[in-house]
Amino acid sequence: MMNVKAALLAFVLCLLTANGLAQDHKAGSPSFVVKKFYELLHAKRYAEGFNLSIYRLALEGLSADELRELEPDFERMATSLPDTVDIRGEQISGEKATVFIKLPNETQSQEVALMKVDGQWIIGDRDTQKELKKLGRSYFFYERMRVSEAEANEWLQEILGAELVYFKAKQRYAQLDELVKLGGVSNQLADGVVNGYRFVVQTNMNGQEFAVTAVPVTYGKTGKLSFYADQTNLIRAEDKAGHPATASAGAYFPDKK
Repeated sequence: MMNVKAALLAFVLCLLTANGLAQDHKAGSPSFVVKKFYELLHAKRYAEGFNLSIYRLALEGLSADELRELEPDFERMATSLPDTVDIRGEQISGEKATVFIKLPNETQSQEVALMKVDGQWIIGDRDTQKELKKLGRSYFFYERMRVSEAEANEWLQEILGAELVYFKAKQRYAQLDELVKLGGVSNQLADGVVNGYRFVVQTNMNGQEFAVTAVPVTYGKTGKLSFYADQTNLIRAEDKAGHPATASAGAYFPDKK
């Protein structure tokens, strides 16, 4: 399924303000910070790693229980990281810096933006800093919901595609367990619950119509939007406080963030 967007390379921005290219790995330099950041997260030392970025604003004030609750999300990010990061160089312009990195299996270098705060380089940019200051300690929980909602949309697309294929073959629509059994959708949907959402497919008596709903398992933690789709192939969503959405809900447009 989806490559989780709450991940590290949300830090990467195009900040090409030239002021000399340097290969500087000394302690405290932009290159050193990026290298250390990847190493710490890959080692699952999440708090230490995020303290090298503006995301430390989201860690401040979190309780030990909240950190434990977020650990699976951090682990998902960490497992997507390579063992090593090849630092190709850096550009510094005043209080901003760009570090050029080469990731395994990538043909081109990528850019990681940094900014100087209280005399120290940290990963991030001013726009994200504003968002973090606004959301504070709720940021990671907000991000979890945003990602879960986006993934729910992708699962619905998979179900809709499978229903279309099934209808062409059988001239009727199928229940979710039948789609899973035939391999039309991933067996991750076998119990109807995946990535914080519960999916239910219902068909009418003659199988000529169907409706699929997706609701957050825990409203306000795994998501806020409830989803609805049917044979029209239009995915709809609205905040129903954890209750199923209906055909009257507005069309869903994925967040382009």
